[in-house]
Order: sequence, then structure tokens, then C-alpha cells
Amino acid sequence: MLGIDLVYLPEFEKKLKTFSLERIFLPHELSQNKSKESLVGIFAAKEAFFKAIGKKEDWLSVWIEKNKYGKPEIKTLLFDNKKIEVSISHAGEYVIAIVMIND
Repeated sequence: MLGIDLVYLPEFEKKLKTFSLERIFLPHELSQNKSKESLVGIFAAKEAFFKAIGKKEDWLSVWIEKNKYGKPEIKTLLFDNKKIEVSISHAGEYVIAIVMIND
């Protein structure tokens, strides 16, 4: 399963005015990722994950942690025994995230 999400930073900033960060991000995601760009990367990764599984779940059922090398990893309680790969890239005012889920 594959999911891709592209976020335009100015558009995301507009959306931030209409909803609470706590609705999308867990407390540890907010405390560990202070910059707007980091939060947009997490948002894009969660959106890509939902696209990969083919349905939108609760935003807080999926979270991003960094491994010991600083690489982002997706964690979820939605299913077990799946290998989830994520890549997040920033370029100017755009952020892209790609998620691949394998058995």
C-alpha cells in the first residue's frame, strides 16, 4: 500500500487558523517539533498514511517518532505486523511525504 501527500505551506498556515493543533498532533509531537516546517512534515506523513490504508482514521491514532538516527517512523495501534516506511522531504514552500506499508 502506498500513500503520498504534498502540502503547500501557506495553505497549511491558513488551515491552522480554523482548527486546534491538539486535534491533529499528540503532545509529544508538539513538544519535540517546534518549527512549523516539522509539524507540516508530520501532518503530510499522517495524510500519506491515511491515503495508503484507504481511509481516514482519528488523527491521534497515528503518530511520528524519530529513531536513534533522527529518521521519522510512523507508529499506530490500527494494525500489527505491518512494516511502515515513511519519507518526508521539504523544498521551499512545499513538503511531501510518502508512506509505504508492507506485510
